[in-house]
Amino acid sequence: MEAIVKIKNLKVIYNLGKLNEYSALKDINLEIYPGEYVTFFGPSGCGKSTLLYTIAGLEFPTSGEVIVNQQNPSQLKNKELVNFHRYTVGMVFQAYYLIPQLNILNNVLMPRIFSGDEIEKRTQKANELMNRFGIIDLAKRRPSQLSGGQQQRVAIARALVNDPLILLADEPVGNLDSKNSEIVLKLIDDIHRTEKKTIIHVSHNPKDLEFSDRIFYMKDGQIEKIVENKRRITNPDINSESDSLSKAYPYLDKNEIGAKLILNQIISDYSIETQQRMEKEITRFIKGEINKNKLIQLFDNSQENGGFDLYKQTAKKMADLVDNLTKNLDIEEKETEQENTLQKRVNKIKSYLCEKYNLNLNFEQVERLEEMLTERFNFKLSEIRFNQKIIKNWKDGGLGINKRTVNKICREIKLVMFNKKFKENEN
Repeated sequence: MEAIVKIKNLKVIYNLGKLNEYSALKDINLEIYPGEYVTFFGPSGCGKSTLLYTIAGLEFPTSGEVIVNQQNPSQLKNKELVNFHRYTVGMVFQAYYLIPQLNILNNVLMPRIFSGDEIEKRTQKANELMNRFGIIDLAKRRPSQLSGGQQQRVAIARALVNDPLILLADEPVGNLDSKNSEIVLKLIDDIHRTEKKTIIHVSHNPKDLEFSDRIFYMKDGQIEKIVENKRRITNPDINSESDSLSKAYPYLDKNEIGAKLILNQIISDYSIETQQRMEKEITRFIKGEINKNKLIQLFDNSQENGGFDLYKQTAKKMADLVDNLTKNLDIEEKETEQENTLQKRVNKIKSYLCEKYNLNLNFEQVERLEEMLTERFNFKLSEIRFNQKIIKNWKDGGLGINKRTVNKICREIKLVMFNKKFKENEN
């Protein structure tokens, strides 16, 4: 099968030849095949969004080659590039980018308005997508009247209205809570499965990797490794415990990883079918659906009575292990919830600062600003150090923003830091 995306020796360098020259991508080589769901995964500033934007034809290579559906976006003329954006790639952004003055129906229709289709035909397509995504009843509303999850579903419908070959998703759930994140990710997966559409997803969150066929792990503008997302452990090592399991099963949550951890420790002699049943019951306990006594009873009961026929001592030992692990998982989930809350606050303040002070930042600069804000709000950076870092030029690890604007930004952040919740964290 011929690759639908081919990238050879790709380099993207910002401010080439200047003192603040910066290599965003270094010697990228990859192929993506029709119908694949792949994810570019890594921390902020690793170059994953820049890579996605070169595929989209929104960022052009400094050197190397990007071929998408046998076309090189950087060599297309204006009209050809317009058609490329209409029919080859559909784009979903973290920030939605809906037009506030238009209602939802017209936002979805926008990419087809200049396609020459009859009004009835394009409206029918938009209605089909909105109905599929559960937003048909919102057609006459404005974006400001919708929740974040609803707005992102509108954005996905808009990206698909021309039926592009490839759906590009740049942190599509970065601004959403866990419930809406799950809805949007399952929606994208459904598009992948039912329409065999190629999906290229950018994320920094391990929880978003569940549906990927392959994961491209990125760091410092390079691809460190490519991992196939297989639903099994190859040559499992019992002693490596949860770290190994997390790497082998990146799509599972902590509860399910915890269940597998216990199973790997004490039931290796059981059949696959029995292990799967046990894992299901352990997961139910971790979620609070059954109590410890019920779990002991299940382990101790005979298989004819729906149990696993363990000795009482083994059944109790196993239940104790599950109970202890559950307490640790509860702590981890609370920490994750706090991280998500902080990330949402950082995203809002970042967007506010960029808009208010008209910061003309490229993708990598935005990611670096996000990193700095996160460090500041975690009290890993003092006000003075934050000020110093943001003033520095790009090459020295800063943003190169002028001192007057930086002082205004620091005052804004200081006001936010006086918020009661931040004060409690600091103490």
